[in-house]
Amino acid sequence: MVDPRDPGTIAMLLKPRRGRPSSGNAKSAAERMRAYRARHVTVKCDVLRSVITQCQEIQQLLESNQALRDELDAAYAEIAWLRSGR
Repeated sequence: MVDPRDPGTIAMLLKPRRGRPSSGNAKSAAERMRAYRARHVTVKCDVLRSVITQCQEIQQLLESNQALRDELDAAYAEIAWLRSGR
């Protein structure tokens, strides 16, 4: 800082501060945590919906698999009956 009454002082060269300049809009730790929780609740709900959908699809596949196994068992029973000589 230059003293106007002292002619011997000179202006100091200030180095710019290191790092990113502050914007003045910084959130508190509580606000950041609240936003984090809100984002992850949304993600959990989306994941849950996709899991439920996949479970329904898996259930349908299991039912069709069981139907095919029953049909195969009937075919094996018929083959055994034909081999036994009627």
